[in-house]
Amino acid sequence: MSEPTFFKVATRPKWVGALLLALAVAAVFASLAQWQADRTYRYVPKAPVSQTSVPLSELAKSSADFEANQVDRLVEFQATPFLGQAYVVANRIQLDGQGGSKNGYWLVRPATTDEGKLITLALGWFATQGEAEESAGIIKNGAEVSVLQTFRGIYEPSEDPRPASGIVFESLSIAQIINQPGLPEDVDAYAGFVIVQSPSGSGEKILIGNNPGSTIFNWLTAFYAVEWTLFAGFAVFLWGRLVKDEVIRLKSQ
Repeated sequence: MSEPTFFKVATRPKWVGALLLALAVAAVFASLAQWQADRTYRYVPKAPVSQTSVPLSELAKSSADFEANQVDRLVEFQATPFLGQAYVVANRIQLDGQGGSKNGYWLVRPATTDEGKLITLALGWFATQGEAEESAGIIKNGAEVSVLQTFRGIYEPSEDPRPASGIVFESLSIAQIINQPGLPEDVDAYAGFVIVQSPSGSGEKILIGNNPGSTIFNWLTAFYAVEWTLFAGFAVFLWGRLVKDEVIRLKSQ
């Protein structure tokens, strides 16, 4: 009688059946591991912006840092645009309302609130730089729009400054705006700017969409995923261990 080997014992019907059972158990454990892995990373969208506007002076303070809870908030305030001040901001993404987007320019102008604070207004979107500059030229000299008005819009944080060419900026930086010629040297400014929703300004109404949410890593589900993976491997290992023990038992007879 030939000496029993692992392969010979493992291919016996009894142990083939045991292997199939072990693989079935491992498959169940593997599916549980996959289920837990899918839950390890969870996308959490930001809560929709409340459509109830709040006074700008209640939401934020001038000459203070922009806070995370202020982003995307709908604000309302009274302000007078500065006469002779209007700028163009390039590389502005505009949603088209059908899931797509297009690149263009914003028309921007500083204003003074009824409390004497400087606030930057993003008034409208234009498809071309020429259109945006033409509109900027018109409103710079239009005294009729340099009166106290009530504005309603979305409050957003300032961007990092980038090189500018004349009145055309590559980013909307409050620091760049307040340092433009023609503005007071000592200004008490808000750290953010307002994307005006009403009254309707020049160009298209700016549509930026909702800010993305965040992805949360769940350590507990990650641990469970690893645990079920180990269980799956152990089911096959246990079958191999039992076959090996059977080989040892047969050799000792």
